[in-house]
Amino acid sequence: MSPEHDVVVEFFSPTCIYCIRFEPIWKEVAGHFKDEDSILITRIDASRPDGNIPDIEITGVPTVIIFPAAAKDRPLVYTDQRSASLIVEWILEKAHLPVEVHISYKSEPIPSSPKNGNVIEVVGLNWKSVVLNPDKDVFVNFYAPWCPYSNMLQPTWSQLEQRLRSVPTITIAQFDGTANEVPGLHLHAFPTMTLYRAGNNEQRPYRGNQRTVEAFIEFLQKETLREWTDPETGVTNSHVEHVEKDHAVDVPELNDDNYLQTIQDKDKNVVVLFYAPWCEHSQELFSTWEEIYMDYRSIRTVSVVQIDATKYKSPQISIYPTIKIFPASNLPKDTEGITFKGKETTARNIKEFIQTNAVRPSVEIKIQEAHLEASKKGLPPPTENELEAQHGIDFPEIDYSSGQSLLYRQKTDL
Repeated sequence: MSPEHDVVVEFFSPTCIYCIRFEPIWKEVAGHFKDEDSILITRIDASRPDGNIPDIEITGVPTVIIFPAAAKDRPLVYTDQRSASLIVEWILEKAHLPVEVHISYKSEPIPSSPKNGNVIEVVGLNWKSVVLNPDKDVFVNFYAPWCPYSNMLQPTWSQLEQRLRSVPTITIAQFDGTANEVPGLHLHAFPTMTLYRAGNNEQRPYRGNQRTVEAFIEFLQKETLREWTDPETGVTNSHVEHVEKDHAVDVPELNDDNYLQTIQDKDKNVVVLFYAPWCEHSQELFSTWEEIYMDYRSIRTVSVVQIDATKYKSPQISIYPTIKIFPASNLPKDTEGITFKGKETTARNIKEFIQTNAVRPSVEIKIQEAHLEASKKGLPPPTENELEAQHGIDFPEIDYSSGQSLLYRQKTDL
């Protein structure tokens, strides 16, 4: 790297959809520094053989790293949101620029005492010191004083703080989103609860339906990075993680030897995840993909599998991750398959994709999903009448001797 300039590099891959989406953000960042002679903004294709830098390991793309001009200073990896304003602020803070930097925040004064019990009140001026603390998992309630739902949550948030007050690695905080602003923070609803993970400030939004202390505790046990023990129950979050790992799911892995044979099975609707091991978004999808596999593994006509598309020749994939379904067919199958084009790779969206494109087992899938839904609620399996009335399942073949459709009897006897 240049001994005269601080160099900020985006490591990317032209086949990564998230790199493609990040490109206009990176152009905006570069435009901010176009007249600054002491800093260089550039890109390196990490997928090329010559895209590697000694002693720098790139585990996912896009990755932004600043290489200081001073040889004694180590390279720094950007770990915050992919926001142009936040990246610019980070560069201004870390680079050796011969200019005085002024970052403007809309902020209330730093409060001398909490507003809600002992919950830490975050404002624009203390945002970095509290929320972006590398040693803490910080759970923030973004609220609006005029919002009735925000006001209803206040006692629960105070109780959560009280329960976890003795846990040194967790901070329970709140932020008035109407009176304070920080670069890159965009609030669209109140209240919004977000966990900022220790070490890298990675955000984990709370999306649960229940806003109770127990629901928040369960969320924190799954999502926090630092080990801690719930003072009330004695459960350690590392134990929760250990249990999850003990029950890890092995999704069938394809390779060049069995890929074509698998997708061309005329009796199977084959759903394939094409991933790249170095792609962080592929990695994020694995847990959802395991859920999909578990939900459909007992359905004889649906096969959920995955393949490292960077390691094997079949097929040619340009964007990672990619999901395709190869519907069951008595005719020779199209090896292109049908590609999932949803904006979000949630379990619900992927299931809808399977339901829409699977050729023959649509009734079977609906029955399986109805059984799973009942099981999760602790209810007995639904009857045929319930399946017809509540789930819109049509049973065309009737076995009058038993009063039950042949199709239902066959599909549930897996």
